[in-house]
Amino acid sequence: MAHHIRAASVSRTGGFFILTERCRFGYNKGIGILTNRRNSMKAIIFDMDGVIFDTERVGDQAWRQAAEEMGFAQIDDAISQCRGLNRADTKAFFEREYPDLDYLAFHKRNHEIMNQLLADGMPVKTGAVELLHWLRQEEWRVALATSTGRESTMHHLEAAHMTDLFDAIITGEQVEHGKPDPEIYEMACDAIGATAGLSFAVEDSPNGIRSAAAANLRVIMVPDLVKPNLELRELVVTVQENLLGVQKFLEKFGEL
Repeated sequence: MAHHIRAASVSRTGGFFILTERCRFGYNKGIGILTNRRNSMKAIIFDMDGVIFDTERVGDQAWRQAAEEMGFAQIDDAISQCRGLNRADTKAFFEREYPDLDYLAFHKRNHEIMNQLLADGMPVKTGAVELLHWLRQEEWRVALATSTGRESTMHHLEAAHMTDLFDAIITGEQVEHGKPDPEIYEMACDAIGATAGLSFAVEDSPNGIRSAAAANLRVIMVPDLVKPNLELRELVVTVQENLLGVQKFLEKFGEL
């Protein structure tokens, strides 16, 4: 069954956010305000790549293969620094650090390789489905804040039948400043009427964690390819092995 998407303008940024059919919002000056929902204090915002979908390893493989084909074999440092960045910031990084690389050709080839590697579908992270359904049952407000573009984001969510598990979806091209800037998380809070200091974010990457922490969210880290160092541990409220652990943490939080 297709999920219909509604777009609403956000006056603060001039952009827009996507509201799914699950959402029950009224509107005030273009910003989504939650209405008629119990437990209105409970809100959580997810990153997508490396948190909901197991895309980081596949993405790294595609980057390395595309770079090697174009004569740039050593790009692991670039991969690490670009993790969590949006398309514009990634492009700017490569044009600055790899001026001899044809970035547009590299990006196109990387995209082709990714499509080949994901031909059988996008792998979902352990506990993602269970956690999202539990949050819906417990009437949490749930948003997605991803650096990935809208077309790819919606394709992945629809293929996994996850679109209606989110109240709002914010994608990379909707913000002027990508992660680690807090703008995308601030927009997500606006979209679901969440109070940042009382709400959670789930992230895996350093740039994403910095972004959510700068937005004054309670950050839960679920490590994927990057393990928590001292800086990251100081920015998060807990580190969980997977999303099943996140659910247990939130269940205990709800008992307080």
